[in-house]
Amino acid sequence: MVDVHIDPSFDDERRRARLFAGDVVVYTHVPEILAFTEFARELIAEAFAPLDPLTVQEGRDPEELAEILIAFKPGFIHHPESIAHVRRIVTALGADPDAVYADVPKLRTAFPVGGLTTGIAYAFQPHRDTWYSAPLQQLNWWLPIWPVAASNVMEFYPRRFGRPVENTSGAYDYTEWNAWRSRMSELSVSDTRVQPAPVAPLPVDEPRLCLVPPVGGVMLFSGDQLHASIPNTSGVARYSVDFRTVDVTDLRTGRGAPGTDVASTGTSLGDFHRLTDGAPLTAEDIAPHDRAAAVPHGV
Repeated sequence: MVDVHIDPSFDDERRRARLFAGDVVVYTHVPEILAFTEFARELIAEAFAPLDPLTVQEGRDPEELAEILIAFKPGFIHHPESIAHVRRIVTALGADPDAVYADVPKLRTAFPVGGLTTGIAYAFQPHRDTWYSAPLQQLNWWLPIWPVAASNVMEFYPRRFGRPVENTSGAYDYTEWNAWRSRMSELSVSDTRVQPAPVAPLPVDEPRLCLVPPVGGVMLFSGDQLHASIPNTSGVARYSVDFRTVDVTDLRTGRGAPGTDVASTGTSLGDFHRLTDGAPLTAEDIAPHDRAAAVPHGV
């Protein structure tokens, strides 16, 4: 059973415990998040000028959108203010920035059905981030840049948390995936990367959970949650930012999500850096979580 907590008062320690148990946490108004969205809006507007970012797909074809995003997204990801905003958000919500390591915040775009949905704007099928070599201690933070709706966000599969789903994560190697980072232009509108997914489609009557946080709000959930992009039928482009965090205490104690069906190779922990000073995780902290031998457990 997955519980949804709206603006909870519990501390970070209990929050992490609830997220590792499969719950989802939503905060509806965080000033530090609102500041991040305003920063992101300015950069997005500059990238698509003179067109409106919400309807830019009406004036640019998929190839043109891909070119703009390939040029724009790395600048956003690595802008020094982007990770500074992450640090402020995490601290404002009660986590210890000395113990928290984060990857860079990523801008996601979801264009209306029929538009660009591959490569730089990939629309994710049902998946767990752990299938992509994320650690079981990873927490995902997802926030909208402009208002979103149930027709253009994501959905969770609450009955699947902690229960094995036969999947293709055994074909995923994080080292090979990283090699694509410098070759995004090759993907453009044709994406040939290995994307872990369920072996069989989920039943049409599979229970789904859809949450719509407001601008200035955020959703937190475990990287082991099964979730997917909802096909965008809203008529406008959706822009969101997500980033991932791990608490080094959880890495060292092994506390995390169940990970019942993960068979991917490697680990993404090399992408995480301490929020206070940018230091990477030590080899000793990473090694226990590196599935270099790709030995499956569960399914």
